[in-house]
Amino acid sequence: MRDIVKLGLILFIVTAVSAGALSITNDITKDIIEEKAIEANKAYMQEILPDAEDFNVMEGPGILSVKGVEEVYEALKGGETYAYVIKTKTKGYGGDVIILTGINVDGTIAGMRVSSQSETPNLGDRIAGEEFGSQFEGLSVERELKLNEDVDQVSGATVSSTAAIGGINASIELFNSVLR
Repeated sequence: MRDIVKLGLILFIVTAVSAGALSITNDITKDIIEEKAIEANKAYMQEILPDAEDFNVMEGPGILSVKGVEEVYEALKGGETYAYVIKTKTKGYGGDVIILTGINVDGTIAGMRVSSQSETPNLGDRIAGEEFGSQFEGLSVERELKLNEDVDQVSGATVSSTAAIGGINASIELFNSVLR
């Protein structure tokens, strides 16, 4: 009985020290990880809208009112808003799919980039490729987009393609209901 208590106490101490070390490591690295994520998002936004001089986070009523919308940025050129970048999160086959969609103030899609996904390699992850993403450029945001009507889905990756278009449609909905 005494050995069981001793082993239990040792296990508790090892677990407590490990949890403490993980907590300290998390506190030290969380700001760095957040900064890297912001830098990556800015790089994607610059790819979508290369003429943008700056991106400002938008806040206010209705900005996060559409399901799946995580963040909204206004893209500035010459001090004027000329486009928006909307970050959305949807569920794909392998987990969350994070998409940045650029929409010009004239109501056309400037582009899209998948900033994070865990879809099946060489299948669902092709939603992050140029061939799939370039289909959206120049499309009107007057209405919701449909797979295999407005854009072709990735063959064999219906769930991933649906997740991508779901994120873009959330961006379109926000643009039409709040930003326009």
